[in-house]
Amino acid sequence: MAKERKTKEQLVKAVHPGRPDWTYYVLEPDARIVANLAKRPRLAKTCCPPCTAIMTFLPKTSIAGRTGVGYQMINVDGYSWINAYVVSDRLTSTTQRGFTLELSFSLNPFVLGVGVVGESSFFFNFDNYYDPGASSHRTICCETSDLTSTGGLPRIGGVDLTHILRVPVMGPYVRASAFNEDNTTRSAEVKAYLTT
Repeated sequence: MAKERKTKEQLVKAVHPGRPDWTYYVLEPDARIVANLAKRPRLAKTCCPPCTAIMTFLPKTSIAGRTGVGYQMINVDGYSWINAYVVSDRLTSTTQRGFTLELSFSLNPFVLGVGVVGESSFFFNFDNYYDPGASSHRTICCETSDLTSTGGLPRIGGVDLTHILRVPVMGPYVRASAFNEDNTTRSAEVKAYLTT
């Protein structure tokens, strides 16, 4: 089970739609922080070059093995691209696993007592994936693996273990969820570099 943080934020048990059989928690801050996360970010009016920002999508949290933790919906309206970094404790053995990262988007913010209506991690990009010979097209999950494309672990040792998910902004609200693929409790956080 994920450990409670020593702030006003609390872990609330929930069901993740993409992994209903996993133990999953949502990190819920107090109402004031939730209201700030739902506000549209302010971009500089005189911004000729791309405007950028670094946001925390999931504060550093201890996550139990085979468990996932997500954060509240965050308003990213006005940005075009998200470069989401999942930063976790380093791996010390070739038998350990890392974290996977999933981003989900919504047109609607979180509503107390209701949740998020219309949240999805699945998308289809007509420009890049259209096959004129196919009668229907499958959707893609906006998710990374903890393994490299060759099937191995990214890196053993070092200061931490980090990988990046780069995606276009597909809704004004986004949520990051980190899933610990290992059986050992480890810490992770998700930071994002956003560009217009």
